[in-house]
Amino acid sequence: MGAYTPCEDEEDSGFRMMKKSLAFAMLMLLVLTLSGMAGAEETDPATPTDLTCPHENTKVIIYFYDSPAYSAAGSMTHRVYGPAAIVTVCQDCGEEIAREEGNAEEYRPHTMKKGVCALCGYREQTSDPTAKPDDLPGERTLYANREEDADLMSLTLTYADLSALNNAKVNTVLVRGKNGFAAIALNVADMMTQTRETGAALYMMLGEQADKSFFAGLYLVTDPGTREVPEGEGISLRFYQENNADVRVSLVPTDSDELVQTEPLWNERGYWTVEYLEEGTYMILQ
Repeated sequence: MGAYTPCEDEEDSGFRMMKKSLAFAMLMLLVLTLSGMAGAEETDPATPTDLTCPHENTKVIIYFYDSPAYSAAGSMTHRVYGPAAIVTVCQDCGEEIAREEGNAEEYRPHTMKKGVCALCGYREQTSDPTAKPDDLPGERTLYANREEDADLMSLTLTYADLSALNNAKVNTVLVRGKNGFAAIALNVADMMTQTRETGAALYMMLGEQADKSFFAGLYLVTDPGTREVPEGEGISLRFYQENNADVRVSLVPTDSDELVQTEPLWNERGYWTVEYLEEGTYMILQ
């Protein structure tokens, strides 16, 4: 039998099949190439370790070592002092940025149990409830405490104290002494802003004199050696009287002997309001 020789039609058919196979292979190669390019153009999402936190929001946390010293700083807070670790922490990522060792001081709210602070020993003062004024809606009366070896009384309010009062819908805090013929009036929202922005506590001194004059001094205190005068119009003084007979109120600043005249404003609820200007003695003159 002789060798088989393909005819012309069979050759053409085989050639066409090869062309189709080659075209299909090239098409698949093109699809795979485009798919790879599309995947390469996509940006891989960054993982947390790829990002660097700028540490823009930080806070300082004081960790006191064993047995720090506690001393009452008023009816709301006490002073904590002693060896401690002073740590700066990022509030966004939680990373510890800096750490220092040394003596530290901080004002913290009392931990009251049955009328006594378990840490500093401060006792709530008891007084005749009938002697306390009825607070108006949105107001709260607080009583200052007499300082040791001094004729003055004092009260300290931290941002946490003011925030708690604000949450209780208290707009105005009245700080009184034992006799109660005058009071320091604080705008809670304004004092919250100042204590938050400065990181300080609001320290108030007051003194009631037999001639009905009233000493007042207010400062933002961050440490024993640093104090600033509060800003704004969030502080005033009230002088309680039975009638609205014309009066004048003068101020004798602590560092001056000159009288400063102020403009009192009568309130029908029974008191004169005077703007607090600076530390000194405020006197009502008929």
